[in-house]
Amino acid sequence: MQIDRDIIESSLSKKGFVREYSDHRYFHHEYNGKTTGAYTYTSHGSKYKTYSEPLFRMMKKQLRLDRIKQVEDLFLCPIDGDDYNQILKEKGLLNE
Repeated sequence: MQIDRDIIESSLSKKGFVREYSDHRYFHHEYNGKTTGAYTYTSHGSKYKTYSEPLFRMMKKQLRLDRIKQVEDLFLCPIDGDDYNQILKEKGLLNE
Protein backbone atom coordinates (compact mmCIF):
# COMPACT_ATOMS: atom_id res chain seq x y z
CA MET A 1 0.00 0.00 0.00
CA GLN A 2 1.19 3.51 -0.77
CA ILE A 3 0.12 6.61 1.15
CA ASP A 4 0.66 10.18 0.03
CA ARG A 5 3.07 12.18 2.19
CA ASP A 6 0.53 15.01 2.59
CA ILE A 7 -2.00 12.55 4.05
CA ILE A 8 0.61 11.22 6.48
CA GLU A 9 1.61 14.68 7.66
CA SER A 10 -1.99 15.84 8.03
CA SER A 11 -2.92 12.71 9.97
CA LEU A 12 0.04 13.04 12.36
CA SER A 13 -0.83 16.67 13.08
CA LYS A 14 -4.36 15.63 14.09
CA LYS A 15 -3.16 12.91 16.47
CA GLY A 16 -0.94 14.72 18.94
CA PHE A 17 2.19 15.11 16.84
CA VAL A 18 3.92 18.48 16.68
CA ARG A 19 5.74 19.38 13.48
CA GLU A 20 9.22 20.88 13.53
CA TYR A 21 11.13 22.02 10.49
CA SER A 22 14.70 20.99 9.71
CA ASP A 23 16.33 19.20 6.77
CA HIS A 24 13.38 16.83 7.04
CA ARG A 25 9.95 17.39 8.50
CA TYR A 26 10.20 16.11 12.06
CA PHE A 27 7.10 15.17 14.07
CA HIS A 28 7.24 14.38 17.77
CA HIS A 29 4.30 13.18 19.82
CA GLU A 30 3.05 15.04 22.86
CA TYR A 31 0.59 13.92 25.51
CA ASN A 32 -0.62 16.23 28.28
CA GLY A 33 2.01 18.76 27.25
CA LYS A 34 4.92 16.33 27.50
CA THR A 35 6.97 14.67 24.78
CA THR A 36 6.36 10.90 24.73
CA GLY A 37 9.41 9.73 22.81
CA ALA A 38 7.39 8.72 19.73
CA TYR A 39 8.47 10.59 16.64
CA THR A 40 8.95 10.26 12.90
CA TYR A 41 10.30 12.13 9.91
CA THR A 42 9.07 12.82 6.41
CA SER A 43 11.20 14.06 3.57
CA HIS A 44 10.43 17.02 1.38
CA GLY A 45 12.33 15.46 -1.51
CA SER A 46 10.41 14.95 -4.74
CA LYS A 47 11.03 11.20 -4.79
CA TYR A 48 9.25 10.79 -1.43
CA LYS A 49 5.77 12.06 -2.34
CA THR A 50 4.33 8.67 -1.49
CA TYR A 51 5.42 6.24 1.21
CA SER A 52 5.14 2.46 1.20
CA GLU A 53 6.07 -0.55 3.30
CA PRO A 54 9.88 -0.14 3.35
CA LEU A 55 9.50 3.34 4.89
CA PHE A 56 6.59 2.19 7.10
CA ARG A 57 8.96 -0.40 8.61
CA MET A 58 11.34 2.34 9.73
CA MET A 59 8.50 4.58 10.91
CA LYS A 60 6.96 1.69 12.90
CA LYS A 61 9.90 1.68 15.33
CA GLN A 62 9.92 5.47 15.63
CA LEU A 63 6.17 5.55 16.29
CA ARG A 64 6.49 2.75 18.89
CA LEU A 65 4.06 0.49 17.02
CA ASP A 66 4.24 -3.29 16.59
CA ARG A 67 2.81 -3.90 13.12
CA ILE A 68 2.90 -2.26 9.68
CA LYS A 69 -0.92 -2.40 9.68
CA GLN A 70 -0.96 -0.12 12.75
CA VAL A 71 1.21 2.42 10.91
CA GLU A 72 -1.14 2.37 7.93
CA ASP A 73 -4.17 2.67 10.22
CA LEU A 74 -2.58 5.60 12.06
CA PHE A 75 -2.03 7.40 8.75
CA LEU A 76 -5.42 6.50 7.22
CA CYS A 77 -7.41 7.23 10.40
CA PRO A 78 -8.88 3.95 11.68
CA ILE A 79 -6.57 4.73 14.64
CA ASP A 80 -7.41 8.17 16.01
CA GLY A 81 -5.44 10.20 18.54
CA ASP A 82 -7.14 8.59 21.55
CA ASP A 83 -6.54 5.09 20.15
CA TYR A 84 -2.87 5.90 19.57
CA ASN A 85 -2.51 7.23 23.11
CA GLN A 86 -4.14 4.03 24.41
CA ILE A 87 -1.62 1.90 22.48
CA LEU A 88 1.23 3.86 24.06
CA LYS A 89 -0.37 3.56 27.53
CA GLU A 90 -0.70 -0.21 27.17
CA LYS A 91 3.02 -0.36 26.35
CA GLY A 92 3.80 1.68 29.47
CA LEU A 93 5.05 4.63 27.45
CA LEU A 94 2.51 7.19 28.71
CA ASN A 95 1.75 8.26 32.25
CA GLU A 96 -1.42 10.07 33.24
